[in-house]
Order: sequence, then C-alpha cells, then structure tokens
Amino acid sequence: MSIAARRQLVFVIWFAVGVLLIVRGLPYTGLTEQPDVVGLTGNDSWYALAAAVVVGVGKGLTALKKAARRAVTNIISRGESAAPWTIFSPIMYILVAVMIGMGLALRHGDYADTTKAWIVGILYPAIGLALMIGGVLALKVEPLKK
Repeated sequence: MSIAARRQLVFVIWFAVGVLLIVRGLPYTGLTEQPDVVGLTGNDSWYALAAAVVVGVGKGLTALKKAARRAVTNIISRGESAAPWTIFSPIMYILVAVMIGMGLALRHGDYADTTKAWIVGILYPAIGLALMIGGVLALKVEPLKK
C-alpha cells in the first residue's frame, strides 16, 4: 500500500472514530436522546458542548497534530509497499486499547448520572473533534525530523 494511501487510511480511521465519539457523546450533553442515558438539560447542554469544542480544537491542533506527524513519520519510514496495519506503531495499538477501556469505564462506571453526563458529554465530543482534526492534518503534515 502506498504512502499516500496509508495517510488517507489514517484520515479515514481517525475521522470515522471521531464522528462515532461525537455521536456517542451527544446524548450525555442532552442534545440527542438515548433511552438509557441521563443527559444534561437547559443551558448546561450548551456549556458542555462549548467546552467540548474548545478542548477538542485545542487537543486537535496540539496533541493530535503531533500524533499525526508521528504516524506520517512511521508510514514514510516503512516505505511504499508496507502493509496497511503498519500505519501505526505497536505502542499506538496498546494506547488505543487503553483509551477504549477508559471510555467504557467512564460510560459504565457507578457514579452520579449528572457527573457522568458532564464528563462524557464533554470528553467524548472533544476527543471526537480532536480526532477529526488530527485525521485532516495527517493528510498534509510533514514527518518529524530525526
């Protein structure tokens, strides 16, 4: 798989997961309904969404830009004909598994519904937006200089 195709694959994966996280987090903000989720109400919904946008854009333009540069560096170092699953380093796959576990713990933890709504309602959309930004950046960022 070519370098350009693997960069596009990073974009597709990060963008799709970003959309998924936003959709999964919106019921907690109270902006969409889901039967088993207690969401925020009134102005709290908009405060949570505003916080998610601020955190997401900040994380996307800093941490995810750096992650995109690491992914592109990894892609380029593996050459033109590397397998698709080599787009990320082994450590990144471990990190993703840990983040999935932490996300599940946040959503299914035994704590107050309002607290859960604030935490998940901000973090899920924020991380989703950051991933979408990172995915777009992965298409055009320069690799890290060694």
